[in-house]
Amino acid sequence: MNRGGWVTLGTALGVVGVGGVLLFGRRASAASSPPGPASAVDLGPLPKASEVAGDLVTNWGKTPTDLRPLFMQMEAVSKIEGSARPFACIAYRESRFVTAAHNGNAPTEQAERDSSRAAYDGGKAKNPPLRYGEEAADFGSGGLFGLLAPYFLWTGVPEVGDKAPLLAAPPKLVFQPRAAAFAAAVYMQRLLTRYRVDDVPDIKVGWANPSLLGSGRGGSKYQEVRARFVADAAALGIDLADRATIPEKLDAGGWPGVPAVFAGLVGTLPPALA
Repeated sequence: MNRGGWVTLGTALGVVGVGGVLLFGRRASAASSPPGPASAVDLGPLPKASEVAGDLVTNWGKTPTDLRPLFMQMEAVSKIEGSARPFACIAYRESRFVTAAHNGNAPTEQAERDSSRAAYDGGKAKNPPLRYGEEAADFGSGGLFGLLAPYFLWTGVPEVGDKAPLLAAPPKLVFQPRAAAFAAAVYMQRLLTRYRVDDVPDIKVGWANPSLLGSGRGGSKYQEVRARFVADAAALGIDLADRATIPEKLDAGGWPGVPAVFAGLVGTLPPALA
């Protein structure tokens, strides 16, 4: 997401934010492990192909095979039909499928930390307290979907208030793909229900900055983000026009609620984080 969009996102949705492209010298793999202490927070392995229903072969392009079941599980649990492959395209842009990608951990990434600090300072009076609020403020963004730390931890607040499941978690939980998947599913549902989303590329526009789906619709930035998303899908090898796997418009009308989506993607948190 562009830097100015984070403020808009926090105001409009009150939850999850997304970062920019996270490029590191690491191999893009779902097996990437969070560095250092993050490895102590373990939500279990990625779902296996045998554990999910759906086609894990058709129209996936170069999406890592070990991540495909996670994207398919996100679609099934959220009941947003056809969202699995768009989730893969978004992850390709935001992290290149590196689950431990982190914007904000290098001295040159002060802008990322400034953005997470602004998100925390601007949101802490309107949202339930975060146990690791100051750490989140200084974290930046990261994980599979490039989520901005304070908004990641506030995921679900607009729907369930202080029952949101990540309020006591540290921001490094974003490196756990199941937790990142939960936050991304909630964010997509919020976009689909609160904004005019005409087609799949519009979802990525909203991911970049929700204001582009309103006052910015049709402008140069709106067109730029759409074109980049279409190019990303082509580079990944996913055909956005394949109606057998991706509807022209996604629909979140079957959304089962934040608690059900959390249970389906994450399960439960370790007692110390609950």
